[in-house]
Amino acid sequence: MTKNDFISTIGYDGAAAVVDKERRAKNGGKTLSELLEAGAFRSAAAFAVYDDSQEELQTVTDYYNKLAHSDYTAENILRVFGITKTNSKKIILL
Repeated sequence: MTKNDFISTIGYDGAAAVVDKERRAKNGGKTLSELLEAGAFRSAAAFAVYDDSQEELQTVTDYYNKLAHSDYTAENILRVFGITKTNSKKIILL
């Protein structure tokens, strides 16, 4: 799965990732900073997971916590947005 598909995934149907076409067009090719500035926190967190970067995930968590006045950990922010690393090879565009 490409990074753009992964950051635009809204769920799963069996082994297939369900990808939001509009979100993919809107957020595709953006940097982590651009996603955060646009308020695309779920996509930003998925971006960090795709890159397997704890540093990026901490950046997302810190940015979100500051704006939301919350105190999530990097591990918990993934649960907040329902993100998990997956190796789906098939996608369904909606």
